[in-house]
Amino acid sequence: MWNTINIIFNIVGLLLLFQFVRYKIRDYRQNKDNKKFWRFSRHKYVATVGGLLIAGFIIIELFLPVVSPLKDEMQRLSFNTYLGIAVALSISTIWAVYLRKLDIFDPERWLNMFIVFVLGCVTVWLVFPISDFIKDTLDFRLNGDTVNDFFYCVIGIGMVEEFVKLLPLLIIVRYKKIVREPYDFILYASVSALGFAFIENAMYIQKSSFFAINGRALMSTVAHMTFSSVVGYSVMVFTYKKALKGWPYLIGGFVLASVMHGFYDFWLINPVAKQLSGLTFLFFMLSTHFWFTMKNKTINASRFYSTHRRLINDRLRYFLIFWLMTILMVSAILIGIFHGKDTANEFLRGQILAFGFLLYYLSFSFSRFKIAPKMLSAGQKAFEAVIPIEPVKESYDS
Repeated sequence: MWNTINIIFNIVGLLLLFQFVRYKIRDYRQNKDNKKFWRFSRHKYVATVGGLLIAGFIIIELFLPVVSPLKDEMQRLSFNTYLGIAVALSISTIWAVYLRKLDIFDPERWLNMFIVFVLGCVTVWLVFPISDFIKDTLDFRLNGDTVNDFFYCVIGIGMVEEFVKLLPLLIIVRYKKIVREPYDFILYASVSALGFAFIENAMYIQKSSFFAINGRALMSTVAHMTFSSVVGYSVMVFTYKKALKGWPYLIGGFVLASVMHGFYDFWLINPVAKQLSGLTFLFFMLSTHFWFTMKNKTINASRFYSTHRRLINDRLRYFLIFWLMTILMVSAILIGIFHGKDTANEFLRGQILAFGFLLYYLSFSFSRFKIAPKMLSAGQKAFEAVIPIEPVKESYDS
């Protein structure tokens, strides 16, 4: 099923590319100033993606050996460990910068974000004793049964991981002079998730000998931020509403995030569900829209809203395209050093087909924000029932 979905999305991508080429041809014919038409700013997406792809293939073909130069086992282990950690940190850094770029009205200090990130790295280790308790004491574990494995994915994976990612957020929200607007709850929840994802990504990247880099950068990390943002959103509602009225939203948000997390993992873990593993990808695409809506809604709900502050979508889009493409190229080069250039060439071609459309999709869907005070788009109407009235200034400073 995964291959079928991948083929469908690649066909859609080719159709979009065809439409893009037609648009460029029409634009060229209608443009009377040829010098203006050929400016980099008009073609920066194509030039950047094409340039990085060409550079990647040239580096692999001309500078990488056919056989890996890492002969000694200790060399390979050191290379795998240090580079795996570096790449995992780079992935988290890219997404952290993106999150802060969205914080246009009351930007958070990098120090505060770093503290939450570190807390996210620390609390991840609580997963192991909690999971051991569930498995050994409660005797609840994966056993191949569809129903059992689904509930284990929700409770034993989803609830456990969302709980430990929630802890850094609960610590930072106690400081009302730091968390001062609705988007801050989404930002810090996501940064906590990035700390969690950094440790997890480093492990998976090292274990896979770099083959898992793009899947971790484009899907797993984004999924972690999405699920944690659901909890962060519910913490925001709980904070702004009276305590007794806010509890159902807090509990409901945590349960929803856990179910989303478990549903995402279930189709990748259970032997029967693996046959329909493409559902994870489809669910991921839908959940990213949910995350975007939460971000757009909370940004516009800021009490610091100002018409003088602008969020330039084009810059966001170029930032994501450039750095996510760079990660893809770096992954291929690392594969070449570790496994040889033939493997790197094959890997890069496969990654373009597997993640090309997703990279395009994330870059464009995560950079279409509409900034307007209390703005509600059609996709945000469902949030009307749970978005609280923005608290007055005094409530932040008490």
